[in-house]
Amino acid sequence: MEKIKVVHYINNFFAGIGGEDKADVPPEIRPGTVGPGLALQAALGDQFEVVATAICGDSHFGANIEEDTKTLIEMIKGYGPQLFVAGPAFNAGRYGVACGTMAKAVEDTLGIPVVTGMYEENPGVDMFRKDLFIIATGNSAADMRHS
Repeated sequence: MEKIKVVHYINNFFAGIGGEDKADVPPEIRPGTVGPGLALQAALGDQFEVVATAICGDSHFGANIEEDTKTLIEMIKGYGPQLFVAGPAFNAGRYGVACGTMAKAVEDTLGIPVVTGMYEENPGVDMFRKDLFIIATGNSAADMRHS
């Protein structure tokens, strides 16, 4: 049986690039899992394969939403995903907006199922609750294992 291809979206922090000082990194995509993608792959099981990880700094995305969304969509398309997972963003507002924006864009453009995770008070929840399946997470990355 062929595995379901998954692309995962994370920010610069979870990609291990750096913190706020590196939040201006432009979009990139890497084959396979990066950072929390290892836990995502384990949770999804053998029927799924995280084929790529899309990455963008929160500040860069916030300042270039339309351009970065288009760039990332083109990068993601190349991997032929059948599922898209963004985050989880916990209570990080800019990250939540980026996860929601990317999930909605992937759903609209590629027509595949998408899911993201955010804390209930993340601004991204209010922006995208009517459009996306958002899994409730804890307030911070300390909840990563549970989320």
